[in-house]
Amino acid sequence: MRSIVYTSTQTRPITDTELAQILAVGREKNTALGVTGILAHKGDNCLGILEGDDETVAARFEQVRRDPRHTNVRVLADEPIAQRSFPDWSMAFQPLDPLMQQVPGFRDLFASGQALDPAAGLTRARGLLEWFRKHPLAPLTSQTAEADEAPRTRAINGAITALHDGGIARFTLEDAAARAGMSVAELRETFPTERVLLAATVERWTLTISGPLAPLIGEQGTVAFLHALLAAHAEEPALMELLAWSLASAADPTVDGADYYRSTYRRFRQVVRDGLAADVREGREPGTMDPLRGAEQFLALYDGLRLQALLTSDTDLVDSFDRAATRMRRGWSEQYEQPTYWDIPVAGGR
Repeated sequence: MRSIVYTSTQTRPITDTELAQILAVGREKNTALGVTGILAHKGDNCLGILEGDDETVAARFEQVRRDPRHTNVRVLADEPIAQRSFPDWSMAFQPLDPLMQQVPGFRDLFASGQALDPAAGLTRARGLLEWFRKHPLAPLTSQTAEADEAPRTRAINGAITALHDGGIARFTLEDAAARAGMSVAELRETFPTERVLLAATVERWTLTISGPLAPLIGEQGTVAFLHALLAAHAEEPALMELLAWSLASAADPTVDGADYYRSTYRRFRQVVRDGLAADVREGREPGTMDPLRGAEQFLALYDGLRLQALLTSDTDLVDSFDRAATRMRRGWSEQYEQPTYWDIPVAGGR
């Protein structure tokens, strides 16, 4: 058997809900594979331990290394073991919601006043976990150091330039490296595959555009926010193409990064849903509108128009959204009635 202990840094803050999803999915997957260990989160730092069959552990670690939610994955220990140090697979983090502690597989590793693990010195893996428990905010990686951040930023900027010029269909690591002024080997040290680089690019690019617009949700409402976001996307067709590609990739759960894209899309849908719920409370939208249904309808319109704009030359993205959103909101003021499309009489019939 084999044990791998690694550290990494999160590329963005992860919510309690996402952590619970990671716990549930990871616990089911690792149990099926016979992998045990722990994934501990504190701040931006993570420490993971994987135990099990040599090839299985190696494969699971490679999936971790490619996960766009992590960067600077560093191996602290990789060694053969005669027996496991952990009976199952679990996660440790500090949830804002105390009910999260009831999720199967959750470990309260960072509770104040917790005693030393009596087994901490028995194996190297447990010793490293105890060290992380005591010093979770120590600089496990140097992601924030200029030496590490500069190559990452350069690589993403190179990818954006390559996407602007050639689109997703012709995108390669070689092209991104050339635009970034890096060798492919240097780029691969931070982004080992095209998919990992593209996921980081989606994250950075979309946040750069949506971040300054986010206050519009509270100030003017969800419709104003989506209008502004579409207007910004209309000026970045390369980004719209990349987003369409990422959604298509998310449809196949076996593809590297699919879970990440699905999670990101669910978070965006939740933002729209929460925004519409607030709009109802503030009187900007009618009380007859169900925020969940409203979010589904808005995203169908939002995503559909972006796709049309990529495939047709006569689609005015913003004007089409404004017209459709106006009619949709007018319909929200009415009580929903089940349609009877098939009961419409044929002209001239009896």
